[in-house]
Amino acid sequence: MKIMIDARSVDVRQSGVGNHVTQLILGLKTIDRRNRYILMITRQQLNAAPGFFREFEVHVAPFSSENHVIGDPWEFFILPGALRKRGINLFHGPAFMAPPFHRHFRSVATIHDLVAFHHPHTIPTKYAFYMRFLIHLMIRKADGIITVSDFIRGEIIRQFRVDESRVFTVPNSVSDHFKPVEDRERIEILKRKYGIHKRYFLHVGNIEPRKNLINLFKACDLVWNKLGGDFQLVVVGKRGWLYREIFETLRRAKFAEDVVFTGYVQDGDIPTLYSGADFFVFPSLYEGFGLPILEAMRCGVPVIASRVASLPEVAGDAALYVDPNDPGDIAEKMVKLAFDETLKEALRRKGFVQAANFSWEKTAKKTLDVYEAVG
Repeated sequence: MKIMIDARSVDVRQSGVGNHVTQLILGLKTIDRRNRYILMITRQQLNAAPGFFREFEVHVAPFSSENHVIGDPWEFFILPGALRKRGINLFHGPAFMAPPFHRHFRSVATIHDLVAFHHPHTIPTKYAFYMRFLIHLMIRKADGIITVSDFIRGEIIRQFRVDESRVFTVPNSVSDHFKPVEDRERIEILKRKYGIHKRYFLHVGNIEPRKNLINLFKACDLVWNKLGGDFQLVVVGKRGWLYREIFETLRRAKFAEDVVFTGYVQDGDIPTLYSGADFFVFPSLYEGFGLPILEAMRCGVPVIASRVASLPEVAGDAALYVDPNDPGDIAEKMVKLAFDETLKEALRRKGFVQAANFSWEKTAKKTLDVYEAVG
């Protein structure tokens, strides 16, 4: 088959879906010698990362995946003709979108979550409305639907009454550079780089309401008399949306001076930041998968996570779970993990075992199985 993958979410400074698409492409390249892959990218991407994209055959799109006003109508009505001319057999949109109106090729769309339906207050109103429209459209029109967890697969089947045979679970994974950094000097150098001068616990994710930083900050306020002398909270991630209330909550907090915001962090620094942390805390309100949990476990860091959505599916028995809507519960678990070395070591060992269940080779093989089932 000639398979085109929409790779427009791949970026030099990427997170989330962009990382997912990058690793999927590399995984498919490693395991599949039968099919021919073409990546759909923009001219800007080709210029920014020529070393990566020139290893593949590419189809240059005139619009980025963020240009919904012009780009989406182009993808709906113009792109199918271009795919027909190139003899494409299957198109995969790994970031929600695939051409919905087509006859000459098959299509697969990856739906990462249903946040626009279940937590619309955590994203901009216009975006929530449009995402609901797109997901409805993809579920009706795509020949195959990939989800990243059994939790999301179940939500889609129940909510949209979809034939189960059209919906496939293909879990995410993390790249091999996520592993423990044992060099303490390297960790200390990185701590100085980001202004970290105490022991610290870590949160990784864009700054937006769904990540539940407000309740994390409230939890820290409850226990900072016990933790503040020894610890800082380090938040890794760029500003997303609707973050004003998050920073207003922090401004009123008594521990505000002990919070470090790193902003975007280069891939090479992330495993070191994980490795230097006492523990990782992820009190998210809702996740389709929850990739940072696996990243932390791969780096040997104990994990506190919400017992909601897909997170228990990803973390298994290797996390200390909290109610994300209860700052008191979050606070109690943070204090417990901060000072209980036996519990930390037990979670580290379990984390390595749990994370080993996920690999990009498995993800690529399962994705290839979907292509062959749909195509």
